[in-house]
Amino acid sequence: MEWRQFARHNTLWPVPLSSAPRSLQPPPPDQEADLAGALHEVSNALTVVLGWLDVAHSRLPAGPARDAIEIARTHARLGHGVSRTAIGAEAPESSAQASGLSVAESALTGVGPQAEQRGVQLDLQLSDSGSALLGGVGALLQILTNLLLNAIDFSPRGGVVTLGVREERASLVFSVSDQGPGIDPERVATLLTAPVSTRRGGAGVGLRHSAALSRAKGGSLSVARTSPGACFDLRWPIAELRTGTSPKVTRPTVMGARVLVVEDDAAVRSLVELALEARGAEAHVAANRKEFDLVLSQGQELDAALVDLSPLAADAAGAFQALRRRHPGIPIILISGVASGVPENLASEVSAWVRKPFEMGEVLAVLASILEARARG
Repeated sequence: MEWRQFARHNTLWPVPLSSAPRSLQPPPPDQEADLAGALHEVSNALTVVLGWLDVAHSRLPAGPARDAIEIARTHARLGHGVSRTAIGAEAPESSAQASGLSVAESALTGVGPQAEQRGVQLDLQLSDSGSALLGGVGALLQILTNLLLNAIDFSPRGGVVTLGVREERASLVFSVSDQGPGIDPERVATLLTAPVSTRRGGAGVGLRHSAALSRAKGGSLSVARTSPGACFDLRWPIAELRTGTSPKVTRPTVMGARVLVVEDDAAVRSLVELALEARGAEAHVAANRKEFDLVLSQGQELDAALVDLSPLAADAAGAFQALRRRHPGIPIILISGVASGVPENLASEVSAWVRKPFEMGEVLAVLASILEARARG
């Protein structure tokens, strides 16, 4: 089945990635500052990408373009979860379950353009219906994507990469095989643990991270064949079927809220402003301390503040005090990716911290909950 066919009928799901294993070695001390800065920029970029993908998805009619956006959203969320884990934030755990077939189709759809570019065919082979339900779908999709990209990279033009799915006892086994040169048998013992890349230009992290992540989820990754062509088996536990229905709940909203938004990244700022206004809230934006002071001087009522610390870094404590003088009791929600956490002198001033990279849904949910709690007194 061609990858475009997967895209036409495959239903993708939200897949926030749960906390990834932390077994990889930390960078040398002299690289930590550079890494922290890079992660901050990645955080901002992913926040913007996810937000605008959501906007595009909501405005497109059903069809190939919307399907492509959905694929991009799915994989952007994987990067979102990895980035959150890397900066020490908890990534939300997804309770979603999906069938082995739908996960396999999603993985093939995601790597379809890369396969087409390299002249490689993708093939899905099922030994049963693939209907067994699986948990940890975000992590599973991440690992399958890595295995498939490796297989595509090592395949000759005109070659075939096969993703097989079969059930064995209480697990589904995903087999990724290619028609490439295979693996040196001497490397097999350390292939999933040593920091040596199998892919051109790789960093030697993908396979060992995938192996560690599979173990953390109760599965396993192994080399099933070294030649002709390589084959990897990913074993994943079948989830227990959940029964019953969840009670309906009324979700809090931000309708009518007047919100101060302090953010120096123009793309993030416009995204937050758009998201608030689309849900009936009123946004008052500030890109720096001067604009922050201007908003306060206008004397408008404010119900909450979403604050990135970067624009106020020179005197964040003084800015918070000025905000409190104008609006006593106003809840302040940090929307920041600072790796060091909330500064001690500001901890008592902060009602919540939504760490970058975030999805707008996270920010809106926290804001709505705090506003509702405040309204109840």
